[in-house]
Amino acid sequence: MDTLQQVIADTSAIVAEQATQNGINAWLIIALIEFVVIVALLIGRKQGDSGKSELKRKVMAEGNVDFGNTVNSMFNAKPLYKELIVKCHPDRFAPDEAKMAIATELSMQITKNRQNRKGLEALCQEAKNKLNINI
Repeated sequence: MDTLQQVIADTSAIVAEQATQNGINAWLIIALIEFVVIVALLIGRKQGDSGKSELKRKVMAEGNVDFGNTVNSMFNAKPLYKELIVKCHPDRFAPDEAKMAIATELSMQITKNRQNRKGLEALCQEAKNKLNINI
């Protein structure tokens, strides 16, 4: 009877060992795959950020970033843009070809600077001088 119990114990130990080894190998393989994916994502993220950081360095090196204008433009450019685009529309100057050409050029510049408060203020002054309008 001792030999039978010994054989059963040895067999169960071998089966348990095989199950554990197979389980560990499967989980180890899954863990390695996850590790490779995470490393690939981190490398991809670093490469994607390099273009942004290079642009940031370039802009900061130039030193001409006007944060005051940026904040001011976020909140105050839209009303000025709407007023300028209405007052400088080329159709308002249809009878006068010279003023219509000036208004066309100003309208294009106003549209390009729709979110730049300083640019719109400069165009407002130009419109006052060239088209004799009150804004």
